[in-house]
Amino acid sequence: MIRLCSRFVVPRIRVYRVPHGSAGTLVTARMIARLIREGAKDFYVRQKAIQIFRGYGVLPKNRFGEVVALFDWVKKNIRYTRDIFRTELLHSARRMLELRAGDCDDMTILLGAMLMSTGHPVRLALAGFRPHKPHAYSHIYLEVNVRGGWLALDPTMPFSLGWAPPALWKRVCEVEKEEMKCSSETG
Repeated sequence: MIRLCSRFVVPRIRVYRVPHGSAGTLVTARMIARLIREGAKDFYVRQKAIQIFRGYGVLPKNRFGEVVALFDWVKKNIRYTRDIFRTELLHSARRMLELRAGDCDDMTILLGAMLMSTGHPVRLALAGFRPHKPHAYSHIYLEVNVRGGWLALDPTMPFSLGWAPPALWKRVCEVEKEEMKCSSETG
């Protein structure tokens, strides 16, 4: 139970049936995009992002510095933890700030929400690694638009800002609009 304002509140849990394969991946990506948009409107998430900027000494209007600070904070403060066996879990950005643990989709939701809440455009990158299974995606990370170009942000790996996994298949998806559009790229 989570205690808020002297009352006990049970967190809402929604269960969805998702199709298998590429169709299920896109349904999940839409859910992730929705959670990013919702998190970006959560003042608590925005407040945490601004607190991180101050803690890192990022000067006002230093957009690249903001991206670096949020990416570094998520990498250092959110523990990569796999989902329950054979169950896909998606946590809201606020819940991630409470748990401080999650997998690639959860870290993507948190980082994406903090970036969007402070004015940074983001998109999802779905990565696939199986040569004989075209567009079978098994990893997700963010890309942020900085100075007119898209920069990869994968806080689950011990690599710096801009590193992207060497995927055979990649699909990028918009986050900002309700009707998410995706485009495929070959790695």
